[in-house]
Amino acid sequence: MINFEDELRKFHPSMEIEGVEEAVNNHDMTDMTDIFLAMMREKADAEVQARAQGQAQAQAQMEQMMYTSQLP
Repeated sequence: MINFEDELRKFHPSMEIEGVEEAVNNHDMTDMTDIFLAMMREKADAEVQARAQGQAQAQAQMEQMMYTSQLP
């Protein structure tokens, strides 16, 4: 029969495991929330840029209409 108390006393974590644990805990990892937020920011930026382009085109059309209406 296994004596768990004896086994636990004999247990010593591997040095490699401790190194990996430190590396994982000290590393800034990207999770799904970070990816989702980045996608939302990209979409919002694209919408702002599209809106600005649309406004610039509308302004140019308005100026063209005003210019042609002033011609004799």
